[in-house]
Amino acid sequence: MEEFKILKILINMCRTCVQKTRSAVRIEVKLSFFFENNTGLKQGDSLSPILFNLALQKVIQSIKMVPNGIKFGKEQLNVSAYADDIVLIGKNEIEIRQFFVEIENIARKLGLHINQGKTKHMIVEWKNSSKLNKIGQLTIKNYTFERDENFKYLGVILNENNKHQTDLQE
Repeated sequence: MEEFKILKILINMCRTCVQKTRSAVRIEVKLSFFFENNTGLKQGDSLSPILFNLALQKVIQSIKMVPNGIKFGKEQLNVSAYADDIVLIGKNEIEIRQFFVEIENIARKLGLHINQGKTKHMIVEWKNSSKLNKIGQLTIKNYTFERDENFKYLGVILNENNKHQTDLQE
């Protein structure tokens, strides 16, 4: 949080919210003994999405430091993110593997985990789409990702042969 220049008093207030909190369970009129919570914020806490966004921002900034991706105007683009939806962009499988290993290592250090069941991969060919590589699964470290031929990202349907007909049909 200090990296984002958040005031020390706010950082201390956040620490107070997550350290040494206690809870009890009420069943009808009976209250259980109090117990310590060892795992951060309570479910539904309004601080939760803010802290998640800060952690995710740290992960995204780290991947932007990796000097690969595709040229988009004057910028080099290797990641696109909105909320908890992240797209890694690379020229080839080797770049994607590098980006994933980097992002997974930093995410893990911050207590974030990649949801393998919700993660897919797609190969987009700008040229030679008839010769499209037809690999099915992509395995990186202990993760295996299924291949999608198209998926919806931020309301736009993307497909591997870079055609936009699917967008118009929906």
